[in-house]
Amino acid sequence: MTPVLPPYEPRDPRTVLRAHDLWAKKHFGQNFLVAAGAPERIAAAGGATPDDVAFEIGAGCGTLTRAIAARGCRVIALEHDRDLVPVARAEVAPWPRAEVREGNVLDADWTALAAEAGRPLLLYGNLPYHLSTPILLSLLEAPTAWDRACFLLQREFAERVAAAPGTRECGTLSAYAALMTEPRVAFRLPPGAFHPPPKVESAVLVLVRRAAPAADVGDFDVFRRVVRALFAQRRKTARNALRAATPDAEAALTAAGLAPDRRGETFTLAELAALSRAVAAEGAVSRG
Repeated sequence: MTPVLPPYEPRDPRTVLRAHDLWAKKHFGQNFLVAAGAPERIAAAGGATPDDVAFEIGAGCGTLTRAIAARGCRVIALEHDRDLVPVARAEVAPWPRAEVREGNVLDADWTALAAEAGRPLLLYGNLPYHLSTPILLSLLEAPTAWDRACFLLQREFAERVAAAPGTRECGTLSAYAALMTEPRVAFRLPPGAFHPPPKVESAVLVLVRRAAPAADVGDFDVFRRVVRALFAQRRKTARNALRAATPDAEAALTAAGLAPDRRGETFTLAELAALSRAVAAEGAVSRG
């Protein structure tokens, strides 16, 4: 049965902060979303339905939390700033299926959270820019714990994650994302959409987990080492860069049918997968 939901009314976080005599804290990387209609657009981009269990990274003032909860799903929102936890709890109080927990996302056990939810999670978050990489890496390394993610990120970062392998914009996260998900940039937001306004544009990145990896990479740990080696020193040829992953770099490249003098950023996902399998087959993987 479809739950009966309370009326949804947008709340400007500046008003909420003033009511509690609070302000944005730079050391938490806080930039509160104030653009009219943006929380609803983000909630819709993630596709939340009453059947989902949504996990929000960074509840803040509960602005996005309210928009997600208004779609009828269960919401678990995590907030690191203890001053904001009671504020967010008060803001989502009309929705009994929404709760706010205090904690650090870097300590999150995604597998345990999915087990608690009884299904893969739907993830949301206005991510602090300095934590975007570790958060995405932790999620891509726990792919069965979630099935969709919708994150507000720095625009250039979001576009790099969504870049296809074989293009100049591709990097380590791009390769992981292409292997495990179908990534896309849903829309962009200007600095003025936030309080305080950041110095960069932002974008909403949507990741839909694939039912199976897009390519056969063999041992994922080897794939990870190969990709990191190739993109850590982008200006080097694959022959030289790959030596950080295996002492038999040229032999592995030859076995994969790849020219050793190419750069790693030119490799497609299929070529990266072939190289990963070849490195594993060579049997000499650098573990540093």
